[in-house]
Amino acid sequence: MKIKPAMLLQISKSYNKLAKADNYPRWNYFQRLFGRHFSQTETPTTNSILNASSMESHNSQKKATDSTWVSKIVLYSFWQSSCSWRVRFALNLKGLSYEYRAVNIDKGEQFTSEFDKLNPLHYVPVLVDGDVVISDSYAILLYLEEKYHQRPLLPVEPQLRALNLQAASIVSSNMQPFHMLSVLRYMEERVGPEEKQLWVNFHIQKGFGALEKLLTESAGKYATGEEVYMADVFLAPQIAVATKRFNVDMAFPRRAQG
Repeated sequence: MKIKPAMLLQISKSYNKLAKADNYPRWNYFQRLFGRHFSQTETPTTNSILNASSMESHNSQKKATDSTWVSKIVLYSFWQSSCSWRVRFALNLKGLSYEYRAVNIDKGEQFTSEFDKLNPLHYVPVLVDGDVVISDSYAILLYLEEKYHQRPLLPVEPQLRALNLQAASIVSSNMQPFHMLSVLRYMEERVGPEEKQLWVNFHIQKGFGALEKLLTESAGKYATGEEVYMADVFLAPQIAVATKRFNVDMAFPRRAQG
């Protein structure tokens, strides 16, 4: 029996193609998201797709330095944070301008008194929209979806809507927390670098295995069809992190079935 190509592997190729596209009709969001313009306050060390995410919206950065331009939305972000990446992705999809403020996690800037008032957990991203302050990427995306109705992140059809929310939850609750920088540093101190790597790979592969099964019937060019939705907003950064930082093979499922 012929084995179908792994769904996540095929989808990840679609993400990569979009990253290189200059004329994608929806805001050219991947060009912005993966572009080669980098934040003035943070310097990446390589030109990989993951490090290219440190661009943190070049256009928004330029606007933020223009005294004649005022943004209602402010995003506190770190270039290596996949959680921050999701929010940039969503903002760009919806065509929302925002002021970008870098928080360098490596230098401990998340522990300043200013940032402590925004998020006592000392994590990024934090989104400030007028008087509203939200410090969790999942909550931020739901907030953006409810307040800014242009370019919906969730489909109308209830089942596809639920699939998108479930896929996003798997990434945000069962995968990403296990490779946070603070968690990895803690694991390496306690059990060493080799055990740390095994820990990360186990949880990433477990999550991708579940997503492969969950989305196989609904997937098209993207996770739940031919349009980019919330599942993709969570999956694209997660796949980039898994492949570029942890060398995870995206050829799921692992075992061929007859």
